[in-house]
Amino acid sequence: MFQFFEQIRDILAKMPLSRKIAVGALLFVVISLFAGIILWSNMVVYRSLYSGLSPEDASQVVTRLKELKIPYKLEAGGSGVSVPEDKLYDLRLSMAAEGLPKGAGVGFEIFNKTEFGTTEFVQKLNFQRALQGELARTIREIEEVRDARVLIVMPKDSVFVEESKPPSASVLLKLRKTLPQSQVDAIVHLVASSVEDLTPDRVTVVDSRGKILSSGTPEDADKQLLNSQLSYKLAYERNVTQRIQSMLERIVGQGKCIVRVTVDMDFSRVDVSEELFDPDGQVVRSRQNVAEKSDKTNLGPDKISSVNPLADLDPNRKTESKQRSDDTVNYEISRTTRRTTRPLGEVTRLSVAAVLDGTYTIETAEDGTRSRKYNPRTPEEMKLFSTIVRQAMGYSADREDQVSVESMPFTMDEGWELEQPPATGVDKLVNDYGKIGLNLLAILLVFLFVVRPLIRTLREVNEKEVDELFEEDDDGVTVSIGGDAQGDGVLRDGTPQERAMRLVREDVDKAANIIKGWLGEE
Repeated sequence: MFQFFEQIRDILAKMPLSRKIAVGALLFVVISLFAGIILWSNMVVYRSLYSGLSPEDASQVVTRLKELKIPYKLEAGGSGVSVPEDKLYDLRLSMAAEGLPKGAGVGFEIFNKTEFGTTEFVQKLNFQRALQGELARTIREIEEVRDARVLIVMPKDSVFVEESKPPSASVLLKLRKTLPQSQVDAIVHLVASSVEDLTPDRVTVVDSRGKILSSGTPEDADKQLLNSQLSYKLAYERNVTQRIQSMLERIVGQGKCIVRVTVDMDFSRVDVSEELFDPDGQVVRSRQNVAEKSDKTNLGPDKISSVNPLADLDPNRKTESKQRSDDTVNYEISRTTRRTTRPLGEVTRLSVAAVLDGTYTIETAEDGTRSRKYNPRTPEEMKLFSTIVRQAMGYSADREDQVSVESMPFTMDEGWELEQPPATGVDKLVNDYGKIGLNLLAILLVFLFVVRPLIRTLREVNEKEVDELFEEDDDGVTVSIGGDAQGDGVLRDGTPQERAMRLVREDVDKAANIIKGWLGEE
């Protein structure tokens, strides 16, 4: 073992200072690398177990971790807890089994333990607390919401309808980032649907900065309705614009057409009830025939004797006959009842304006200057483009839609360059060989100003090493490798080949560097 260190010391003693520095730096890098690997492999990586906890929940989680003797770190001012990565998922499962973290407020677990003798008032109060807690937990599931609190006002029941009051609710949100209006509306409807007899207009949503997100007032409802109508109108216009512009750009080119669409919509709700009668479509519903016939004989003014009534009859007496016939027919007229509800956002008129850029040609003047000449679209092309636009927009003459398609020159940006015609013949040949010449010139400059000075520097270094190795004295050539003229390194005898072999055996590294230098020169 001692000899090993002696050999290392001898090797270091023979090395020049520059090589000692290089070896020391290499050893330092290797040792640092191994030390870093060892530290990294033994380092415990912590992952977030929970974040955004309330002080109560954080206290319960930390207490449980201390009982389990698991190391932890508190983050974000105590609202976050981190544990070793290898125990992260097991802890989440065990914490969930124990109902941790419970979150702000209580839920329906309050009814897991029932107590005898609980009054009706306490039952109602517990139900209200549980409902508030469950709604808050549900709202916290939204990504943009950090924390939520729900308060519900449940008025007392009354037997009189006039004295009954509807419930109301308020929601306080602590947000991570801005909440879109659509999600605010979703929270309002979520709360309203979870409470009996609660309507969305009686739900108020406020953020932690005191900003009212939804007040439930009629003005707020009108504003939301107006915003939704405007959004629908703009979305319809964008859809029609995209359909028309994408079709035209495939024909005239990218950026050579501008399309604008304006739509008029009717957002009023209209219910139309119609009852139509068709007199030509008569149908016999019922028919009734009545026929009457009666005979009446005139006996005259004399009275009839009770002894012989037939003796007093007048043989010339008159007999009256009466006959009546009624025919009643009831007809049912064809009737159609129609009820129509017009949808909201019905398009009443659609206006489309499209501007197309023309074509350009390059003209060369007598003095050699070039200019662009604008050529408008032909009437046949404009008629075809107008037809395409009408088909894409869904043109309707009944709505009195308007379409305008014009061809106009577009304004060019400053510094535009003329389009060069395709090179042919001599021009193409000059362009190709010109590129090759520029590449060769660049290579030559790199060789003259970079490669050649580098070779010259290397050659000077090699010549200096050779001069140090081969030194002349009065007796001839003295070749020395390490040591002075009186040492073992002085070689005077033998042929040049023998002296060279001895030199190589004495200092292999230096001899190898000299040979590499010679090879580099060649």
